[in-house]
Amino acid sequence: MSDALSPMDRSSLVGEAGPVNMTIGSLVFIERGSGVDYDAICQRFRERIHLVPRCRQRLDEGRTGLSNAVWVDDENFDVEWHIRSSALPAPGGRAELLRQVGNEMSRRLDRSRPLWELHLIEGSADGRLALLIKMHHALVDGSSALGIGMVVLDLGPEAEAVEPVPTTEEERPGLLARQARRFTLKPLSKAQALVVEGTSRVLETSPIIAAADLREAGQVLRELLRSREPAVATPFNHTISANRSYECTSAPLDLLKAISTATGHTINDVLLTIVSGMVAEYLDAAGVDPASLEREPTTLVPVSIRREGDVGGNRISVVIVELPVSEPDPLQRIAMISGRMDELKSASGVMAGAIFVVAGGMAPPLLSPALTTVLSVGIDFPSHNLVVSNVPGPTAPLYLNGSRVLEMYPIVPLNPSDQGLNVGAFSYDGTVYFGFHADRELDPPVERARQAFENSLAALAAAAGVPS
Repeated sequence: MSDALSPMDRSSLVGEAGPVNMTIGSLVFIERGSGVDYDAICQRFRERIHLVPRCRQRLDEGRTGLSNAVWVDDENFDVEWHIRSSALPAPGGRAELLRQVGNEMSRRLDRSRPLWELHLIEGSADGRLALLIKMHHALVDGSSALGIGMVVLDLGPEAEAVEPVPTTEEERPGLLARQARRFTLKPLSKAQALVVEGTSRVLETSPIIAAADLREAGQVLRELLRSREPAVATPFNHTISANRSYECTSAPLDLLKAISTATGHTINDVLLTIVSGMVAEYLDAAGVDPASLEREPTTLVPVSIRREGDVGGNRISVVIVELPVSEPDPLQRIAMISGRMDELKSASGVMAGAIFVVAGGMAPPLLSPALTTVLSVGIDFPSHNLVVSNVPGPTAPLYLNGSRVLEMYPIVPLNPSDQGLNVGAFSYDGTVYFGFHADRELDPPVERARQAFENSLAALAAAAGVPS
């Protein structure tokens, strides 16, 4: 059994050149239990991996390389090669864990095997287990990202029943779609229902149509970028190394909602305002006066734009927004961000370049690196300074073999090669989890960016009169 690569598959593989690593990651913390040891997790995959056949396929580049590459079944597939166990060195604290995450995210996935890995990390001083999930961008095109989650996690403490392994080739197509529809029979939260129902629509969408949408959007948005001035030089825009570092933090979703209500602006505006404050403080720590920059730093942001008459899903586009780093007042800063976003979302060029995404109306984590790859073609100057990816997730807890998933932090790839820092946000079970993926040569280091983010959040909450 073989499948042709989609244009997006191919672009993400071609884009993985030099220091660019197109591996998407997630750092997940899980409570301890009998069902989350190494053997139990391997068994879970053996029982369910047939739901996502791509997870058992590898690239076959033949003699002509990626130009005629296909996905083929890996006859030597061994789940125990992809699921690995390790222990943190003493004392097993935060520093040891994040160093290991950075080390693993520095290493590319082996293209001779299916392009995913799951690392079970033990030895944490607080007693929790950590899972580091690594997937290549080419693997998580379309339905596969959600499908892999369905393989691992359940919507409750009891294990979900799944369809058995198909016995014929004819049974394989549509298996995951049927499984997704079966999940919709359970009482789900709104966010979970969007994810599950959206899976069916993704699976029934032609890859050719999706690729055509991406190309069309890329052409329009590239023309918009050509009319812009290059992004201003900052300490986090340089040719990156092959090595990565990682930091993370979290905030209650209710806190962000309270700030949104108090200021009268959207949660996305709140996030961008926090990032603006982070960038301002980081620049100052790097010895750069934000007010001295000839232009404001910019961020690439996915936005959802629903058109009149659209049925299901959303139109997803990207905009490049200037961050008001020289404005010291957080309330003035959020008003400026909100006005700029409203103006950008109403622009005809953005509407024309919108991409139809049917994954429950949500922009998946892979959206930003995918678009960055497409947009970089034909652009010979830096178009933006960093990427901010904000993805809503389930509002109720998930479980792995009966153990509750406690925290979920995103890891967004650095792409293109002059992007030394990205910010990912993922909401889960009442909390928003933030991941800061950076070039290890970043100076000041990524820890300083995380500290600046936390300080900016506290300052915005105080200015809005919201207890944090």
